[in-house]
Amino acid sequence: MIKYRFILYLIFLSLSNFVQSQTLYEKVLVAEFEEKARKNARPIEYLQTDKDIYETGEQLWFKFLQLDGQFLSPYQGDSILYLRLVNQISREVFWEEKYGIYSGFTDGMVLLNENLNPGIYNLEAYSPSSVYHEMKDYHAFKEIEIRQFINPEIIIRHNLSDQDDYSDTLNLIVSDKQGNRLSDAKIQITWLNSKRKSIHETTFQSNLEGRLEIPLNRTGSQWIDLDVTLGNKHVFQRIELKDITNPKEITFHPESGKLIHNQESFVMLSAAGDNNENQTRQGVLLKDGEILQFINMGSDGLGKFKVKPEKGSSYRILWNDTPSDTMTVFDQIEDRGVTINLNTLADTLLMTIQTSWPGQKHFLRLQVRGIVHVFHELILEDNSQIKIPLTNIPSGIAEIAIFNDQAEPLGERLTWIENNGKLIVEAKLNQQEYGSREKVKVTFTVKDSKGTPLEGVQLGGTVSDKLYQNSRYNRSLYTFAHIITQMGTNPNLESILSLSEENDFRKINNILESSNIEKYIWLEQKFENYRTVEYPLGNKLTGQIKYRNSSKENDSKYGLLFRGDNEGNTAFIPLDQEGNFEIYPEELDFGKDEYLYIKALPKGSNEIILKIKDPFEELSSILKTARFNFPSIDYGGSNQKLDLPTFDRNMILLSEFVVRGKRMEQDREKFIGELAERAKFDFNDDFVCQYGDLLNCPICSYTDKKPIEGKEYLVITGDVLKIAGGSHYIIKKDPSYTHSHKIYEYPKYTDEELMKLYNMTRTKGFFVGSGFQFKEYPDHESKNDPEADYRNTLGWYPYLFTDSNGKAEIELYTSDNRSIFAGNFEVLSADGKMGKVNFEFVVK
Repeated sequence: MIKYRFILYLIFLSLSNFVQSQTLYEKVLVAEFEEKARKNARPIEYLQTDKDIYETGEQLWFKFLQLDGQFLSPYQGDSILYLRLVNQISREVFWEEKYGIYSGFTDGMVLLNENLNPGIYNLEAYSPSSVYHEMKDYHAFKEIEIRQFINPEIIIRHNLSDQDDYSDTLNLIVSDKQGNRLSDAKIQITWLNSKRKSIHETTFQSNLEGRLEIPLNRTGSQWIDLDVTLGNKHVFQRIELKDITNPKEITFHPESGKLIHNQESFVMLSAAGDNNENQTRQGVLLKDGEILQFINMGSDGLGKFKVKPEKGSSYRILWNDTPSDTMTVFDQIEDRGVTINLNTLADTLLMTIQTSWPGQKHFLRLQVRGIVHVFHELILEDNSQIKIPLTNIPSGIAEIAIFNDQAEPLGERLTWIENNGKLIVEAKLNQQEYGSREKVKVTFTVKDSKGTPLEGVQLGGTVSDKLYQNSRYNRSLYTFAHIITQMGTNPNLESILSLSEENDFRKINNILESSNIEKYIWLEQKFENYRTVEYPLGNKLTGQIKYRNSSKENDSKYGLLFRGDNEGNTAFIPLDQEGNFEIYPEELDFGKDEYLYIKALPKGSNEIILKIKDPFEELSSILKTARFNFPSIDYGGSNQKLDLPTFDRNMILLSEFVVRGKRMEQDREKFIGELAERAKFDFNDDFVCQYGDLLNCPICSYTDKKPIEGKEYLVITGDVLKIAGGSHYIIKKDPSYTHSHKIYEYPKYTDEELMKLYNMTRTKGFFVGSGFQFKEYPDHESKNDPEADYRNTLGWYPYLFTDSNGKAEIELYTSDNRSIFAGNFEVLSADGKMGKVNFEFVVK
């Protein structure tokens, strides 16, 4: 569907030269493109957590949202979220639960086990609409760091600082918090590539001076993981390595993707060096050995110049800092083609188009996220200028393409459209400094870019200790939806778009010009290989009850479904002719925080096989081919030095991290425990003689008297030939007779064995767990409560909404931590506009 139609006009031609309605051919071209785009569109999925850094034993709070991949409105197509916590390197899974998705949103809790090893973990979210076989890119995850203690008991110092000098040696010093050197510390070192995959591991020990010197092989490595243990102390640190192969490699990017003979074009230069370095360079462009023009690159590693290339000429760049080395450029100049130059003036996009086919019919298309907003036939001259009004075109990366009359592409380029897409959010605190256990009040105001307050806008975020936040983590909902899911990771674009203020679209367009257009997911050539894909995760679970050695007409047409904590409340679940059944989100919600059991109704069969397909099992194979789009992030230790009190960690566990999810409180679910007790009688024929402690008396054959666990009984084998009087005793024995004494134990069954015995299977319902626990100190008595309060997350607010004045408020109480606290809130309107706001305050 075409959302908007705009009339283009040539600056030097009148509007009457344009056909003001589309032809059938144009409508067909647009419809075909948009149909293919819609089939390729998948929801944008984003995870938000209350912190970036956690201690073992804490609770992690998350919010998950789905947006329509084209319109950025809440996605309505999915009902189940499959969430995992995975060690990034080993891929070992430590948490695996299902959560209900409601109109594109869900939130919940993950318990970080006390025994987790420090390191980097992925919190990974999977939905039925986004996971498919042969999936190439995966975005919906959040990297988190887990530490044993936020203030580590082992300090690691190394020589690879932010100003890494490309040293070929890693020098480490290991000490305690008092500076005492630690010898014999075990140091496991893992080299990682850019995909965070392990390429080499080795283990060392610190010497008597707490030192360690390790040769560095940087080839193919981007990160080093240091895992240091000494006794029960365990710390982790990740260090970024700079690629030493060619730190000053330069690439050039013609604005329309290629250079055309005798067509003037801008060329962007991009340096491959570190973004934190000053990459300023000066040089000259040489044409056939003669200076053509001077060239400058800014500190961000970007440069731009205009050139009118001539095929057959030789072009080289000579840099001032490397006068003995020149760089060959423009080695491929096309004979013919189209060049597109863009300039944005207020709410108008000004295009200058040069073509090698003057006077012939061309088509111009402008699309954003696979939705065509402009499509028109043009008769272009050698150098034509066109204006496109931007009033109703949504913000985001747009593709502009020129086609010939056979709809064959001649030229294309990307540009950034800025059209009231970023919300302006303010956060006002009632004061900037607080004492412990004092009330904090924050008032949010949300406006559009024109300053109009907006009602019904959703805010979600957290207020937590800055020590638990990574200030260099630039990923936000806005950058995620507009850049990462559209073009992949781009540190320069993420950095600009992550700012709270209005976008600098000129800088954005410069970066887009220097980016590889092939990364843009909405290019039509990427749709050509579209085919129906298989989605293994469903919005329902499937299973089967199979009756062996039975005719199908005798099989039951139903199974029983019930919660583990309420066997009496059952529901019938229908089976098809093959015994297949389905469990819908309503049933999973009914079974929240418990197991849901499916029981077969035996009918005409001695053996019944039950199974429920586990959606998580398919993920490992699918992710082998998927590329994780990691954010631009630095894992280095914080440079902040905050005055924090020493405290007993047990107080945190008692006061903050009480877990109420029933599945997490018991080693064995109550219902399974009851089944185990029931199985003692249902599947055990042992009995005790009515006249004494004789187990399985051969004379009695059977009694209702059952053995007692742990009690000693007499056990005999062989035939007893005589009985005298009213009681049993042996007067003659078979030659095979033996006897012994036995401490009785009932058979022990695993959960799976018990369910098989009772013709059952089970799956987990939706996980809910406990809600976030706020703490309040409304009066003098509560403020003087002697119980320590060391909460590092003061408030978690997944859903706030603005009123008619565009305002929303929160109130919370500080803890006993003397620190800097920060609020981080993401904002989303119903029509897909986004923003964010950050604020800080001090607790003294």
